[in-house]
Amino acid sequence: MRMQQALNAGNWDQLAELDAKLQQALPKIQGRRSEPDIQHQLRQLNAFYSEMIAAGETEKAATQRQITQQAGNREGVLAYLQHQ
Repeated sequence: MRMQQALNAGNWDQLAELDAKLQQALPKIQGRRSEPDIQHQLRQLNAFYSEMIAAGETEKAATQRQITQQAGNREGVLAYLQHQ
């Protein structure tokens, strides 16, 4: 699955592109939702989206930690420079 490869690579731009394509395709299969194969594929997609959301939250938290750390470093440098 190309979406899984993009997620594993942390390629959020490609994931967004693939998601947009998927959103366009979903209405076309709406009438086939009762088919077992389609149900199986939709369950797989649902599981993948849950995984992708969790990975996004992890990435968001890591980015927030970096921002907080950089802000603390900047404040430390400014305090140091003020006392020179």
